[in-house]
Amino acid sequence: MVGDAGVAAYCASKGGVIQLTKATAIDHAKAGIRINALCSGPISTELLEGVFLASPDPEAMRADFEARTLLGRLGRPDEVASAALFLASDMSSNMTGANLILDGGWTTR
Repeated sequence: MVGDAGVAAYCASKGGVIQLTKATAIDHAKAGIRINALCSGPISTELLEGVFLASPDPEAMRADFEARTLLGRLGRPDEVASAALFLASDMSSNMTGANLILDGGWTTR
């Protein structure tokens, strides 16, 4: 959804997932198969903590990530799990080819 310096391959792969979601939704809709993508922003995980710790100033990097979200915080793994459960449930039965953005407002700016 957004680009950044030094991560072209990462950005390209994320864009590819969005287009793959749309194309496979078209291909499989008649079979009743729904294809959706869950697009999460920065989520407080051990992996992200490692990214912070690898930076010259971990606290400044964390503060920057938090400031870039409208909600002013990192997402939680349970929030991503809840969104995944929604997509897997009948509550999303009229969704296909969609990108569910769960990023605290990161991509809004």
